[in-house]
Amino acid sequence: MKVVFEGADVLKKSVKALSALIDEGEFIFDDEGMRLRATDPSKIAMVDFTLPKHAFKEYDVEGTVRVGLNMSDLQNIFKRAKAAETVEMSVSEDGSRFIIELVGRARRRFTLPVLDLGGIDLPLPKITFSASLKVLADVFASALSDASAFSTHVTMEATNDGFTMRASGSKGEYVLELKKDVHDALLDLLVTEEARASYPLDYLEDMVSQANKTAAISLSFSTDAPLKLSYAIGDANFVYFLAPRIEAG
Repeated sequence: MKVVFEGADVLKKSVKALSALIDEGEFIFDDEGMRLRATDPSKIAMVDFTLPKHAFKEYDVEGTVRVGLNMSDLQNIFKRAKAAETVEMSVSEDGSRFIIELVGRARRRFTLPVLDLGGIDLPLPKITFSASLKVLADVFASALSDASAFSTHVTMEATNDGFTMRASGSKGEYVLELKKDVHDALLDLLVTEEARASYPLDYLEDMVSQANKTAAISLSFSTDAPLKLSYAIGDANFVYFLAPRIEAG
């Protein structure tokens, strides 16, 4: 197998986003493109990453190729990549090594051991959501940063009028309000039933850390149910699921 991707920046950001959540992951290369689906070590969150075949300059893959990698080691390579460099990825003939070549003003070659991670395909959660919305990434990321000054989790609420996110603790309270047809950071809103749920802040911050500021982040949730969060980095698509924080009592 050999695949070539022009412009390392998309892969660089994608790997950084993945490594913030998971320690190891199995990339699958097949007729559709490159993908990875995994849960974090505590099983609180899941990520579904896809980079379609058409996004690659060259894509020579026969059948299905599974490449298990240590994400920290992979990020250690991609953080050395220049944004405009071309990335060439292949697997050694015996399948034991993953080869990454960064091509620009020079050709740099890195190899990583391929890990046997079991080859288990995780199913996506089947969830019915009562509220779905889109918000600008920079506003949402800033709100998470603001909220972290007051709590370790945030409570999201969605009504027909808008979206609210709040955090409270011994130091005080923070509230973000986005009203429908009033605030342009709220790009879309569909609510079939009012929803309210709380989620851990550290996971949310890791999930959106690499989203482009002008990107649209899609959020779907129901009362005390898992959150679905998705956005794109170039042609790469990220879909996350995050378990809710259930209040005691």
